Amino acid sequence: MAKPGFSWPICHEAEAGKPGYEPYEECPAGMTAVSSRTDGDRSFLGRDDKDQCTKTVNQCSNRAAFRTQFGDARENERKGVTIRQINQNNDNDVFNRDNGCMVQITQPRPRRADPYYFDIPNDKGVKQRTWFNLND
Repeated sequence: MAKPGFSWPICHEAEAGKPGYEPYEECPAGMTAVSSRTDGDRSFLGRDDKDQCTKTVNQCSNRAAFRTQFGDARENERKGVTIRQINQNNDNDVFNRDNGCMVQITQPRPRRADPYYFDIPNDKGVKQRTWFNLND
């Protein structure tokens, strides 16, 4: 399959078409998929490779919960989690209590065990996604 000119065999009767490829799971609830790459650096398929999950949180609103989830620097490093302070540049706003509390949390997006799929219509014509892995 890795050789030049390989074409995936298509079963027209099943109306499955060519297989799709999605290497990543959805981000955890409350997080958004983003790319770790800079502008101009695209994936091998020519599209954005959204390989990270990110969210902005107020670490001061519930310090105990934040420390429980993200307080261990070694565990964060092991998991690839980064926490970046967001400087709101509101030094003149003495009423802005969030200044210094907002952080951006970024972590690697979970990879799928089975990243390839076919969308195959069932007996009612509704396409159902069937996932598989070529490495097994």
